[in-house]
This record gives sequence, structure tokens and C-alpha cells, in this order.
Amino acid sequence: MCKKIVKIILLFFIFWLTPDGVYAFDYSFSGYVKYLYSNTKLPYFPNRFNDHLLHSRLNGRFYLSTSLTFVAETRWRTYYAESIKNLPSIKNQITQDYPLIDLGQKVIDSGAWFSYLELDRLYLDYAAVKWQFTAGRQRIAWGTSLVWNVIDLFNPLSILDFDYEERPGSDAVRFQYFTGSLSRIEAAYQPARSAQEQTFALLCATHYGEYDFYFLAGSQNKRKTLGMAWAGYVKDAGFRGEIRWSEALYKSGKQPSPIPFFPSLTDNKKNMLQMVLSADYAFPNSFYVHTEALYNRSGLTQNAGLYQTQAQQLGLLTVSRWSLFQEFAYDLHPLVRLDVFALFNPNDRSYIIAPSVSWSALTNLDLYLIAFFSGGNALSEFGSFGRASFCRLKWSF
Repeated sequence: MCKKIVKIILLFFIFWLTPDGVYAFDYSFSGYVKYLYSNTKLPYFPNRFNDHLLHSRLNGRFYLSTSLTFVAETRWRTYYAESIKNLPSIKNQITQDYPLIDLGQKVIDSGAWFSYLELDRLYLDYAAVKWQFTAGRQRIAWGTSLVWNVIDLFNPLSILDFDYEERPGSDAVRFQYFTGSLSRIEAAYQPARSAQEQTFALLCATHYGEYDFYFLAGSQNKRKTLGMAWAGYVKDAGFRGEIRWSEALYKSGKQPSPIPFFPSLTDNKKNMLQMVLSADYAFPNSFYVHTEALYNRSGLTQNAGLYQTQAQQLGLLTVSRWSLFQEFAYDLHPLVRLDVFALFNPNDRSYIIAPSVSWSALTNLDLYLIAFFSGGNALSEFGSFGRASFCRLKWSF
């Protein structure tokens, strides 16, 4: 029923014409087409997997008036993947799980072939002089850190999901009141069929000296939470941080352990405290350094690899006690950038190292090469990631 309603709304806006056959409002379209090849070696599998992905995106904006904008953005991914043929559960990672409305559709699902079409943005935005109201599937990006955003209750980032620049959205309503050029008060609510999946938060943003400050209060997964963040400079280096306190995980409801005879994350009755510190610096010759550290008081010091899925369900960025990130980048040429970053868990000593190179071959054509090398024992956080290399060609329009 929801899909039919959405289709009717889309047809109404897209084909809303004047008698002369001209759109009754201004509009714009943009997007891209990408081809991604990957070669992956997973632990415990004798063969490497060769996967192919054709990914297209179309972004539509319809300016119904000077204040009202309707946004509809869709992406279509078609896989021919040996990994999907051998591990059908990978499809669950491809299809985005929204708690309220499903706007995705499987087009092909046969053996190594899998095609999925989805609307990942669909919202109305009304902007006045001092306030803005947005309703629908949108991206609400809170936080100041570049890798881990612990105060982002709606759409936290994943540094490893490099092929989804837009990031997932949320089915939510959002109200922003701008008290100044650099300050605002914001409220956002993500409804869901169950109270456990609902999220509500208030955010206050202000500016003092050379720093932006953010203060947050809300509820996520039936757990109250408070947080703050800042972003500014120490001399010429960027300095950011985030702190978040929330009620203990058991408040979200008892969940069984992913492995028999192992404890569940929801057995923990201690209130959570997460902190992130981030610093980066760009030298005059374009050499770039970025360091970030995450502390999670309720995190585990061992067997973190067993709890990845449960941690995502509970809204955790990571299940580990400590996480470290280090990045170096350099512009070899104005059109060629070299980059390498590493994720490291100091408790179980597992890691991921990801070197990459990007080349702007033409005005709208980009080539991107990246590889992931992981290490650690079987139950560690990154020990089961294996090794993979990717080659991506992207044409934008």
C-alpha cells in the first residue's frame, strides 16, 4: 500500500504539466553511472570472488515555489557476483532496511545475478527566512568527526562503505530554527512500527571564538542519551571531538546472544559513554594527515567479531573498547590523489589497511582504485574481513 501511494505522488509531481505541455515548476536532474569490479579473498573460502557492479543514480529536484522543494533520488544496482552466488546472505547487506516504509524493489534475483532498485531520498522541504521543515526520506548528518560520529543518531558514517557517497537516509521529520548565521535549534523524529526502533533528538548548535559547539538530547532504541561535539582549529590544525552518554544497552530490550554460551550485548547494565577525538592537518605541499580515536566504555576487549550485526541493530558504531584511525594523503598531481588509511583495534590487535588512488581522467569521468588488507584472529573485529581490491569507473552528468 505504501509503495502505491509513493508511486502516485511521484507521478503527480513528475507529470504535473501546464496546458501548454510545460512543467509548472522549475526542476533539475543530475546523477552518475558507475562500474565497480572487485576481487575478494575471504577466510575459509578456497577461491577468490570476482564481482561486477553496475550502479546508476538519478537525482531529481522540483522547485514548486521559492520556498517549497520536492526531492526524489533513486539508485539502481545490478550485480553479477560470484560472492552472491556462493553467499546468498550478502543480499541482506545490499538491501537497505528502513523501519517504517520499504521503497526498494528486487528486479533480478537469480544465481549470481542480483538487481535492486530503491528510492533513498524522497522528501518535501520548506524553507522560510529563519526556519526550515523537512519531511520524508532524508539524510540527517550530525557530528563533527570524519570517521566516527557518536552523536549522529540517525545516519552514522561507515568509512568502509566507500561506494555510497550519499549515505543512507532516514524516514523522518526535521525542524530547524536558525537563531543566527552560525547557530540553530533543531528537532528530528524518526517514527517506526515499534518503540524500540524510534529515534527523537534535539540539537542546539552555536559558535564561540573559532569553534562550533553542538549539544544534543534525545532517545534512541528506548535509551535516553545526551551528547556534545565541537569543531575548530588549534593553530592551523583541525581539532574535533564528540562525547555521548546513553542509558545501558539492556534498556533497548533483551536480545539473545549471536553465539550460544556467549553473553549478549544487552546483558550489559552499565550506562554507555563514548568519546571521539579527531585532528587533521594539510601541509602547503598538499600532504595531509588525519588521526582519530574512539573510546567506548561498554565496548568489548575480545571476541568483537561475533557481535558486529548485533552492534548495528543497537545503533553502535563499533563493539570494541578502543578504535584507532590513521590516514595519510598526497596530491601527486592536481588530478591524481594518493591515500592510505588504517583502522586498528588495540585490544585484539586486528586491523584494516586501505591504500587508494583517484584520478580525474576527464571533466566528468573518474577512476578510483582501492584495496583492503585485514589481519587478526578469527574472532577479532577485523579478522574475518579478508582481502579485496576494487576498480571503479564513474561518469557523472
